[in-house]
Amino acid sequence: MAFAAVLHDTERRSHTMAITVRPNPAQLSWANFTPVPTLPEPRNAVIDFSFNVQNRPVRNTGGVFQLAETLEITVSPRVARVLRTGSRTPALLAHEQGHLDIALCVAWALAAQLQTLSAPDQGALRTALNNAYSVHVDDRLRRVQEGYDLWTNHGRDAAQQTMWLSAIATALSTHAATLQNYTL
Repeated sequence: MAFAAVLHDTERRSHTMAITVRPNPAQLSWANFTPVPTLPEPRNAVIDFSFNVQNRPVRNTGGVFQLAETLEITVSPRVARVLRTGSRTPALLAHEQGHLDIALCVAWALAAQLQTLSAPDQGALRTALNNAYSVHVDDRLRRVQEGYDLWTNHGRDAAQQTMWLSAIATALSTHAATLQNYTL
């Protein structure tokens, strides 16, 4: 699990916690994609993401374990491919940017949950962390990304694409929306 390294030390302090989410890169370009000869139909491009959580000591406040006071979650393309012979249009790139922005929305929802985690020991905190990661990244991200591709026909349905990009922009501006209503 991505969070195992986060739980390596304790320190005694009691403050509020702040988690930030950072895309890397913030804006996709075709340079972020590797040209490939084929992709599963009907795709012209595919992208998948990794979520890296900054490795920081956990806090132990009176026997209650919590994550570090500040953390950063970085969302980056893990896999980004485009058809070598495909048309690299601005509309297709905007659709792929939508996938990145959905990943950022899910990362903000994960961050909100991580800020509330506490446990009586590091093992229980690790379990809570892994459960939160699984709900948001393994489940919610997959379902929203699949819904986005299905409803927009991989970016080919302009009306649905516009609706989705608007919903994604709203979710990004609030850092609270999870796009749960847009899952399969």
